[in-house]
Amino acid sequence: MKTVAASMLLAMLALSGIRSIAQEPPVQVVLRARFPASGAAPRLVLDGETFQSSPLLPCFYERRGFAPAWSDAGALRPAAGELLSALAAAGDHGLRAEDYRAAALRNLADAGVTADLDLLLSDAFLTFAAHLRHGKVNPEAIYRDCAFGHDKTDLATILDEALRQGQVRAALAGLPPPHQGYALLRDALARYRRISLRGDSEPVPPGANLRLGDQGERIAVLRARLAAAAEADAAEPTESITPAESPDLFDAPLEEAVRRFQQRHGLEEDGVAGPATLGELNLPADDHVRQIEVNLERWRWLPHDLGQRHVLVNIAAFRLDAIEDGRSALDMRVIVGKPYTRTPMFSSAMNSVVLNPSWNVPKSIVPEVLAKARRDPSYLQRENFETLPGGGLRQRPGPRNALGTIKFVFPNRFGVYLHDTSAPALFGTTVRTFSHGCIRIEKPFDLAVWALRDDPRWDTDAIRAGIEAGRERSVPLPRKIPVHVAYWTAWVDGDGALRLGPDVYRRDAELARLLGSGAG
Repeated sequence: MKTVAASMLLAMLALSGIRSIAQEPPVQVVLRARFPASGAAPRLVLDGETFQSSPLLPCFYERRGFAPAWSDAGALRPAAGELLSALAAAGDHGLRAEDYRAAALRNLADAGVTADLDLLLSDAFLTFAAHLRHGKVNPEAIYRDCAFGHDKTDLATILDEALRQGQVRAALAGLPPPHQGYALLRDALARYRRISLRGDSEPVPPGANLRLGDQGERIAVLRARLAAAAEADAAEPTESITPAESPDLFDAPLEEAVRRFQQRHGLEEDGVAGPATLGELNLPADDHVRQIEVNLERWRWLPHDLGQRHVLVNIAAFRLDAIEDGRSALDMRVIVGKPYTRTPMFSSAMNSVVLNPSWNVPKSIVPEVLAKARRDPSYLQRENFETLPGGGLRQRPGPRNALGTIKFVFPNRFGVYLHDTSAPALFGTTVRTFSHGCIRIEKPFDLAVWALRDDPRWDTDAIRAGIEAGRERSVPLPRKIPVHVAYWTAWVDGDGALRLGPDVYRRDAELARLLGSGAG
């Protein structure tokens, strides 16, 4: 009897389930059927192309009981139009509308409401949202020396809320980096795109270096090209570059314009239009469009909350900024890793300042030190090294110490830190790739004062006295300060001018290829 009763109950439940599904709208029935029991994301088809959908798609539809997201009573909601418009404008962020099949989706939407359209619209939102929030390319998949991590943003919930409130456009607008540096770089992208559409000005013809006092037709072309670059970089009024009289004379204002261009583009500032300067000046706008797109992507890798007070290091610009309330409170030049001992990209938090640090020589550097000692038997003693158990080396605190008088500690798996240097003359060079990966800073004392300012025991005089004492001492910070070490070859400076620096680690081309390949 129990067996018969159980069978009848199961039959009733099954019949109830069938009736429940039968009562669902046709699109909802199809949507439910499109998801395998395993919970895996289905493969989708559009314009004959089959592709894997977002891994968030099953979660999104399961939460809503497989009800259609973009239509109501057989008609598309306004949210669908908002999404299609946002996808069409993906280029404003340096992304490609075709990666989200924007044009094909619009054509499909014009043909009517289907379950496939619903899936494809949801997939496009989730994919585009992920790219805006975290970047299209996962940096840790292509760089071993990268550790930014991702926040725990629930994009499926964001989509559900956006649809419920009818705020799809606003939801997408809240996903890109909220930082001013990102917004200003987007403005620069728009300027260079406009120049690309109208066509580049005439390039400066090849020939001898152009300098103060020279005269000729090439100088008139140089003026025009510099004026176009200044406009694109939002750098200066072009009237100072193109005077009414003697446009073919290389005069003092033109020399100053060349220097400003060289400064903005990471070149030696000698005021002479030589091969490097002319090569950079003659680059087509499209090249800089790609460069800016690459650097917008790098912004998307960083945390959204950088910290009210934080340290930002731009490896490619050889620059450090101590940021407070969105503004640079302190800036300085830095020295970074050589191309074969690159400074990594990562985020961490500074927790202490070390006065008169000793230097435990990394194993990778010990052979270099020992090679010098073999050539000069007095080297280790003169440079204040001592041998450690196991064959390691340690350099005691002192004026010859490679770390100088101050070190800034922020835990990371790369063993990298900020520190003073015993060779400050290197800050005078333009391309400063001299270290083994750590970051040497120009103004360590000023940074220490800024970092320790909330500890009344460690004011300027106390820090100076601690250094003069000559003993190694670790001073914990009252509050940790986030540190972000990034790599931007295009950025906007404090005056609002675009800066385009050298790609010292040769990373731009590969990232540009990945951004343009359609591979997420």
